[in-house]
Amino acid sequence: MKNQTSLLRWASLCAFVLVVFVSFGHPAGAAAEAKKDKAPGRADVVTIDAMAKDGKLELPPVTFLHDQHTKALAVLQQDCSSCHKPLKDSPDGSYAFTYMGRDDKLKGDAVKALYHENCIKCHTTLAGQGKKTGPLEAECRSCHNPRPAVTDARKDIGFDKILHFKHTASAAIPAQDDPKKNCAACHHVYDAATQKLVWGKDKEDSCRSCHMLPQEKAKILAKNPQAVDANGEIGKRLTLPDAGHQECINCHLAVTAKRQSNEVKSGPADCAGCHGVEAQAARKTEMANVLVATSIPRLERGQPDAVLLLPVAAKPEELKGTMRPVSFNHKLHEAAAMDCRTCHHKKIAACGDCHTLEGKMDGTTAIPPVAVAMHDAQSSRSCVGCHAVETAKPSCAGCHSTMEKGLTKDSCATCHSIPLGATAEQAETGGLIKASKEEKAALAARTVTAREHARVSTFADADIPETVTIGLLSKDYEPSKMPHRKIVKTLLDKQSQNKLAGVFHTEKATLCQGCHHNSPPSKTPPKCVSCHGVELKASPDGRPALKAAYHLQCMTCHAQMQQKPASSECADCHKTSGNQ
Repeated sequence: MKNQTSLLRWASLCAFVLVVFVSFGHPAGAAAEAKKDKAPGRADVVTIDAMAKDGKLELPPVTFLHDQHTKALAVLQQDCSSCHKPLKDSPDGSYAFTYMGRDDKLKGDAVKALYHENCIKCHTTLAGQGKKTGPLEAECRSCHNPRPAVTDARKDIGFDKILHFKHTASAAIPAQDDPKKNCAACHHVYDAATQKLVWGKDKEDSCRSCHMLPQEKAKILAKNPQAVDANGEIGKRLTLPDAGHQECINCHLAVTAKRQSNEVKSGPADCAGCHGVEAQAARKTEMANVLVATSIPRLERGQPDAVLLLPVAAKPEELKGTMRPVSFNHKLHEAAAMDCRTCHHKKIAACGDCHTLEGKMDGTTAIPPVAVAMHDAQSSRSCVGCHAVETAKPSCAGCHSTMEKGLTKDSCATCHSIPLGATAEQAETGGLIKASKEEKAALAARTVTAREHARVSTFADADIPETVTIGLLSKDYEPSKMPHRKIVKTLLDKQSQNKLAGVFHTEKATLCQGCHHNSPPSKTPPKCVSCHGVELKASPDGRPALKAAYHLQCMTCHAQMQQKPASSECADCHKTSGNQ
């Protein structure tokens, strides 16, 4: 009986282990297999779920491969008209990129019938001709597959300066409304008087300034179907993806159809040509071989070279006691950025149009105050955040990686200053608000011109020790003889052509602060042991002990600036002593 009880216990234990394995071990294995067999990504995946907004779907959405169908139709000598209808009132035969001309008025079963009748009919016709084709009637799961064989790997296309230049310089896009420029071929504004789209010279803007993302448009129309803004009725306006596809693809198709030689090139009309990772990388490589960003002609739209940035307040008297204005070198920042959206989010306008002194609400969206927007260290679009990205580059990171992140107490005056030609009273009481646009531009231009020649400098060679011997902790290794002046010269050389460093490294001792980080700027900074004790443990306030401080500072700098010796090459700094 005792043996039977023991056997039962062992059997129960084995059963429990089996249950645990099946319940927990198997899914882990399945997850590993799923990860191993992850569906490949494609740029042409279109999810057909048009009926979802009218109610719950009976079957999973259809994963439609657009480029696959386009290539198959080309073999059959067919084109976009197989699935897309011409735009209404279009003189050049441009297509509307909705399936078979479907509009939003079509609902429920009518939408299903549109897709089924046309898709299945095409497949059936090809099958009858003995040609390879897609699923036929009653093969529902072939299209409505809950686990599609591919995933959407589409990459948004950014219209950067290189791509913009490629269009403005193209012989395939003739000048319109201007003998020298072809801006009117793409850019337009809404004329409320004529209720038509026209070219607005020097008002060229991002497509996003008018065309919304689908979810943004749907949110607004859900509250007010007749919503109107400065660009007309929102409901009648194409979304950003629809506008991009309709304008860009139709233009590319038209150029391809009309070109007489291979000298005139057209853009892609397939999904992967714009949204594919490989295509985007190839485009950048191609253009990089011809141009560098700084050599691309400036995008002229009447913008000033310099801008005086002033806070916008609800009442003029609220400007008293605010920060001094910023003289902003717009032209220099244009050359440094790859597109206007680097700074301008949705539309090209003055920062103060959206970001006021106090902040405001735009419907249900909170727009942060100008101080927050400009000084957010985590945002690449803010001044401070963008500068932080620059300091992460190897030529700067050696010092900045170990320094306190964000602005220091001495940083404010570098940007916020009294413009040359203005008084302190004007700069500090909001008096410059009353100045004309031309006067503000002149003040800013005068100030940024004075900064143009700013260069990083430091003390004379005679004031910089050639070598510094670090031997206080010597035991297993001989004292380290650091080539101090050579290091300073290397840092100076790397930063001498950096305009950002030239503006912020205003004092001769600033360069020294990379290593002598917490002591006041000085030609003769205190020794490291003045702050870092020789004991092995850190001080109560978190300062590392001397040995750790040396290693953290030196090794981190070498790693960030990609300098030799590396952290594992001890003997390059310390010769082995007889005590080891």
